[in-house]
Amino acid sequence: MTAQSMWLNGELVDDVSPAVFATDHGFLLGDGVFDTLAIRNGTPTFLDRHLRRLRAGVDRLLIADTPTDEELSAALFQLIEANGIDDARARITITPGPGSSPRDRGAQPLTVISTSPLHQAPPSVSLCTVQWTRNERSPLAGIKSTSWGENAAILRYALANGFDNAILCDSSGRLSECTTSNLYLVINERIVTPSLDSGCLPGVIREVLIDEQFVSEQDLMPSDLALATEIFITSSTTGVVPVHCVDERSYATPGHRTVAAIEMIKRLSSL
Repeated sequence: MTAQSMWLNGELVDDVSPAVFATDHGFLLGDGVFDTLAIRNGTPTFLDRHLRRLRAGVDRLLIADTPTDEELSAALFQLIEANGIDDARARITITPGPGSSPRDRGAQPLTVISTSPLHQAPPSVSLCTVQWTRNERSPLAGIKSTSWGENAAILRYALANGFDNAILCDSSGRLSECTTSNLYLVINERIVTPSLDSGCLPGVIREVLIDEQFVSEQDLMPSDLALATEIFITSSTTGVVPVHCVDERSYATPGHRTVAAIEMIKRLSSL
């Protein structure tokens, strides 16, 4: 594989170069945040929204002395030019850097921006429900934490059982989100998505759909899956993706409300 550049604390380096100290808190503790966005036609989509969400996570975890949003934006465009990128997946990762103990973070935060291929979204996906929950009371609820082992384990379970992703409920039994995506149900022609009170991530595509008054937030229960005529999921790198089944229940895809959501996001992504 040909090495590309990544942006590491202000410098462009080969993405095969060592980048993380063994004592980095992101590596040792999962203490850090990240954000992933799509680059299309050489332009990051919804960049301001992604940087705002990333900054909220940095502030929540009290990571000091990180690059400003303007510096991160400039670094991303520098990386796009250096790698000759047209379409790609970009990830911005920020950790407190190395530290001698969980109480001592050290003085030099780590910021890495890397790119990888942007894969085409599947025509539809299958979801399963699981017994594990999203802890809406967690200090990490609602941020893209690098502490991602729980999601990885649940996603592996779904894949091992023949599904593409898993639906999580919060600790009170409300629907929350999928491991890598926000969740939407079409009930009586209305598109509804779990509220942030359920501990779900404030996804950027979710935010856009709500701002456009195309989707509304609502407390949803697993029983509402039987009332839905369409279901779809969203993420920044795949956009809107129809769901053709949840467990043993099938849904026609793509439904007309899902198609309208797909078209809206495609249009707004190109602005």
